[in-house]
Amino acid sequence: MAKTNKVSASMAMREREWEGEEDLRTLQRAAEIKNDPARLKRAQELAKEKLQEMAQVAGQVAGS
Repeated sequence: MAKTNKVSASMAMREREWEGEEDLRTLQRAAEIKNDPARLKRAQELAKEKLQEMAQVAGQVAGS
């Protein structure tokens, strides 16, 4: 049983490390996009489109 707990703890530690590295990459990409006006504008326009699509879906679900 103790060996299983050690393996689980080791896996959890590796998962936290991976998550931290992935979060760092995400923050780096966000900074790159924020510093590039053209990329930021495209991302914001796409976000607006997706929000409109989701609002339509929400309206369809609410009207069901």
